[in-house]
Amino acid sequence: MIGVIEKTVVDCLLEVGDQELVQDVFFAANIPPDRVYRMDRHYPDGETGRLINAVLKVTGLTPEQLFELFAKVFFEVVEDVFPEFLRMSKTSEDLVRKQAKIHALIAAGGRKPGESNKSTDKFQLEDRGPNEIAVRYQSELQLCGLYQTLVGYAADLFGDTVLIEHSECAHEGAEFCKIHVKWTSIAGQPTRFHPTAPQSPPGQMRYG
Repeated sequence: MIGVIEKTVVDCLLEVGDQELVQDVFFAANIPPDRVYRMDRHYPDGETGRLINAVLKVTGLTPEQLFELFAKVFFEVVEDVFPEFLRMSKTSEDLVRKQAKIHALIAAGGRKPGESNKSTDKFQLEDRGPNEIAVRYQSELQLCGLYQTLVGYAADLFGDTVLIEHSECAHEGAEFCKIHVKWTSIAGQPTRFHPTAPQSPPGQMRYG
């Protein structure tokens, strides 16, 4: 997994706790205490899975709460580090349609010569016409819930309305996840990346 995911998870921990909480999670996940995740590096999916599971265990957050907090922190990271991705997008649909390419672009920076592009393999987007796409997602991490949360959060940030249907899911034994995304309204407003009314209650929690 590309390091932007792991770094965002650590940033989530710092949002609800402190460095001591990070160390508690690293210990539970059997991750070296001096690990510093970099966005331009790849880390084993197994380590990413251990990290996420340890976060849930140590903090007591539900997956849904963690995904909401992750989405909030992730878009703050993107706005700070990759603002051009947001400036190029007039709507949440524009941004989501670019997602697979953005994911692959970030991943390419940390890929070693001759290494396959696993990030591209995980996401495949099918154009279903205006305002509608189908996403094929396949990963041993099975973070389809996180992907749906990110899409929904992006729609909220842009003032758009979106319907998400998860027709096939690896959690239910399918070979891969198939997610249909349809935008039912496009706000056409200037993008706002910091909602005036945060929708993520976990962001108010404190640990430690």
